Amino acid sequence: RSGREKSQIPVVALMGYTNSGKSAIMNRLLQLSEREDKIVSSQNMLFATLDTQHRKITLEQGSEFILIDTVGFVSRLPHSLVEAFKSTLEEVRYADLLIHVVDSSYENRDFYMEVTNKVIEQIGAGDKDQIVAYNKMDIAKSVPLDVSGHEAVYLSAKTGENINVLVEKIREKIFGSRVEMTLLIPYQRGNITSYLCENAQIFSMEYEEEGTLLHGKLEREDALRYGSFAVDPGE
Repeated sequence: RSGREKSQIPVVALMGYTNSGKSAIMNRLLQLSEREDKIVSSQNMLFATLDTQHRKITLEQGSEFILIDTVGFVSRLPHSLVEAFKSTLEEVRYADLLIHVVDSSYENRDFYMEVTNKVIEQIGAGDKDQIVAYNKMDIAKSVPLDVSGHEAVYLSAKTGENINVLVEKIREKIFGSRVEMTLLIPYQRGNITSYLCENAQIFSMEYEEEGTLLHGKLEREDALRYGSFAVDPGE
């Protein structure tokens, strides 16, 4: 967690009732990120995921985030188990975005969503931005009516249907505030160039007489911080 905070890599957490398909969604995103060697266990069984899984997802240069796959929730757990699971969910409070995964084929999915939302509130993450991912649309009898108040996407981790839509929504949520600009960084400020190469989405880098010319998208805070180095890309 300390390393992620230093590098400012966004964190996205998968939440949901047990067997809703969180691990399957993680594996789909790993395939898109060309990191199939990091595939996690995905089984049709209770508590298939007990330990919190962390994987880095790379969408494109400068668009990386940490994806967390958490334990699935169930209702009426013994108090001791609830407390044990809360400890595995501690890092969710530090996430930038929650993906609430719902099994669209569940008849009682509204109840299961309520259980998940209660746990999210209990661990202090109720104010987090959410995307509701209605999974298993390949076997759902009907399209669920979304009344969550959050953005929703209807998909199937099994077939890959609309996984790209989920990716775009994640991208918009955690990278949508980035500002496109061109900067000329003096060579004696190489530390800034190194920082931006690690934390910004850099499209091009050229070495000019006065310094390093960078063109890319920066987080709004970085755009303000380094705005004095901005130049007109047409110059």
